Amino acid sequence: MASLKQIGSLLERSFEKWDYQKAIKFSGNESETRDYLIEPFFEQLGYNKMEHYSHEFSLSFGKGKVKKVDMVISINGKKPIMLIECKKAGVKLNKNHYNQLAEYFKHHKESKIGVLTNGVQYEFYSVKWNDEKNLSKTPFLIFDLEDFTRADLEDIAHFHIQHFEVNNILSISDEKYFLEDFDKALVNTLYPASNEFRRLVYQNMGGVRMTEKISDRIFKLINSISLQDAIEKVKVLEGKSSSKGVYTTSLELKAFQIIKTILALTSKLKNQLNRVSYKDYKGHLKIIVDNMPSKEICNLVLNEKTQKIQFNNDSYELAKVSAEEIAKHKKRIVEEAIIQLLD
Repeated sequence: MASLKQIGSLLERSFEKWDYQKAIKFSGNESETRDYLIEPFFEQLGYNKMEHYSHEFSLSFGKGKVKKVDMVISINGKKPIMLIECKKAGVKLNKNHYNQLAEYFKHHKESKIGVLTNGVQYEFYSVKWNDEKNLSKTPFLIFDLEDFTRADLEDIAHFHIQHFEVNNILSISDEKYFLEDFDKALVNTLYPASNEFRRLVYQNMGGVRMTEKISDRIFKLINSISLQDAIEKVKVLEGKSSSKGVYTTSLELKAFQIIKTILALTSKLKNQLNRVSYKDYKGHLKIIVDNMPSKEICNLVLNEKTQKIQFNNDSYELAKVSAEEIAKHKKRIVEEAIIQLLD
């Protein structure tokens, strides 16, 4: 079976050959968009009409009321697993279109993925980690035929018939939705500081009964400056390794976080970040995968005399430890991470 990287390369060549701009001109209504754009798109992903997809799939809405889904995809002859709401090419996808798709999903619980498309943009939805009954209101993946990168191609390769595994897809979507909700919740907890957060801070200060006056004092102290100062102290605490007596410096932790941010901004790797960690040695820090020193992304040597980043036998000096300086090596960092995480 071809790897995601190989399928991404195949898709890139296929899309280059496919004159979908010409197909757009022939897509004057939803039916034509489905025939000239949407079906060919899924054919690029290995699906064919005889085995995998059908049109106007009927859903029962109770008491003899039936509505038809524009297009559905089934695997191995089973019930449809993807519901596809098709809109005319050129139409901007909106909330009303999403509502149609979400309503279909409510009446077909066997489906796991919803796709909203105008033939050019493809929005992929699934349920969220905290609501298994309704489609999330935001897509976990967006693919645009007129604006995609190599990373986007490898994301969409998960939907290729060779790699399609619904539990894997749901795991990817669950991680994305969970991280998005965590980021929002953390920010909302920290600013403006919630009463619960202020109360917890006060308890950790040794306080017993928090008055309104004390709550206001704490509220005024929780700002970007104090939070940043706390983050620096957390970095130091994270860097202590009691098992080997090796102390990870704040500079090394800063470099590690910059590298993780670079990987997080690479769409095909952002769901793999929990596998990326570091191992500290006296004199250097290894950025590794799955806690295995043999699966090395890069090696950092950061001290008063030397600051450099190393990839196998290649070594590069760093003027300083900064996002701008380390980002100069973004391509190599991502390439090495792909080898360790995906190949």
